[in-house]
Amino acid sequence: MVTRSHGFPGPHRGHRVGRAAVTLFRVSGGVAVGGVGTGLTVVGVVLAVAGIALGVVGVLGWRRRLPRNRFAGVRTTATLRDDETFAVGNQVSAPLTITAGAVALVAGVAAVFAPSPLAGGVVAGLGLLGMLGLAVVGGVIGDRAAGLVPQVSAPGGCTGVCTGCSLVEGCGGGSSGAAGGGGSSGADGGGSSGAAGGGGAAEAGDGGSTAATRVP
Repeated sequence: MVTRSHGFPGPHRGHRVGRAAVTLFRVSGGVAVGGVGTGLTVVGVVLAVAGIALGVVGVLGWRRRLPRNRFAGVRTTATLRDDETFAVGNQVSAPLTITAGAVALVAGVAAVFAPSPLAGGVVAGLGLLGMLGLAVVGGVIGDRAAGLVPQVSAPGGCTGVCTGCSLVEGCGGGSSGAAGGGGSSGADGGGSSGAAGGGGAAEAGDGGSTAATRVP
């Protein structure tokens, strides 16, 4: 007669415990993979939306239709100086901005439909780096182009305060015009005096010695 020790589980009981452990491991692994996949999907969607936004900004900048603002486009001290510098800076940077948007859009879609979380993460990371790199380079080029735009002068002809502004045409025209008017008046006065003097000489010629005596 064979006796079984009650201190150790039987073969069937040990098999059931092993199957339960394997099932629990698979379930926990599936939950972890599912969580990573959901997070990767969110990252891919955000990356694709950012790419579309960059593309729209780039197209508007290329067509000089992007108004000067504080949210979109190349926004530096040089580009925000006036409307012309903002348009020039964003037009120059537009090709790289559009390319950055295309890279982000493609990477985002590829990350969502990647065959594995690892592949999706790699694609999303490379797309993010490419988007940022292209956008930064485009911004630097646009800022330099805006800095080369000459500053527009004020309507009066002078910008700021200068010591010789009265010599610039169109600056301080009121005082210069007044002075010029005075000069012409003086010229007119000189002309009339000369005419009067000429008359005096004529009288001296007609009057003979008597006119000569009166004229010193």
